[in-house]
Amino acid sequence: MNKPKKNWRRKLYMELTRPFAKHLPYNRWGDRLAYLHEFYTQHDRWPGKEMLFNDVLYRIKSGPEIESPERMFTSDKEFVKTYIEGTVGAKYNVPTLAILRSPQDVQAAVFERACVIKPAHGCGQVTFVRPGEEIDRDTLTKQLGENYYDVVRERNYRRLKGKLIVEPLLFEGQDVHDFKVFCWNGEPRCILYVNDRNRFYYRLLFDCNWLPLPVELSPFGIEKPLPDPPKVLPEMLSVAARLSRPFSFVRIDFYIDDDKLLVGEITHCHQGANEQFASIKQEQMLSDHIWKSNSSEATNKPAPLAL
Repeated sequence: MNKPKKNWRRKLYMELTRPFAKHLPYNRWGDRLAYLHEFYTQHDRWPGKEMLFNDVLYRIKSGPEIESPERMFTSDKEFVKTYIEGTVGAKYNVPTLAILRSPQDVQAAVFERACVIKPAHGCGQVTFVRPGEEIDRDTLTKQLGENYYDVVRERNYRRLKGKLIVEPLLFEGQDVHDFKVFCWNGEPRCILYVNDRNRFYYRLLFDCNWLPLPVELSPFGIEKPLPDPPKVLPEMLSVAARLSRPFSFVRIDFYIDDDKLLVGEITHCHQGANEQFASIKQEQMLSDHIWKSNSSEATNKPAPLAL
């Protein structure tokens, strides 16, 4: 099923409002106007009070909850590891090799093993480093001074201090698959599986028993092979349940390395409330599953975590 093309009204709206949206001030009311504009251009409708998936995330994104101390603290890739260690144990953290907090740290850093460098105060911009390779230290220094809020206006990033986190390079030569657990009020409701982004990228949704949900996400119109359930699925659900308890809706992201479960990060506004569905009917199907499903009916309920 192909994603419907933008209709002429939305195209006209985007052309007429683009200059206005670009110059909205970076404050609470400017952000809310920007969110409205972005929501309409992505979904061809205005956000409402319905319990549709993107609408619920829009209300989190545009309301005071996104700036709660818990959400801001766990948006920081250094501090979230403290939260993970205190909640479920340090064994679920990807090891930290270094924290680069200043331009001097960046210039002086020595990378003796394969690693990744990424802003702890933002998203994306991952730099892969292998021993002996030259790296662009000027770009890394520039990243220290960037504010991710200025890019996406997600206010949980607004007050984070610039720093770079260095972690070992996992999965060398192996496919890297992501497992993202959608949780509602401390209960895992479904799992977003992301196949290796560098080889054959696609996404599938599963319930907590690893049964496919009949909801298609982009990319549309391609064959998407069903992966086997991970061996650590019950453990993954247990960890996600524990980590999600302070929040209403949140996404807990995992990697699995040789059957070892690792938490990648905690994501507070999945796709910025701009997830693309094949149809509004499919968005409603996922919404009903997340908000209305009874997790006690699942046979693969989160088990008690052995710490």
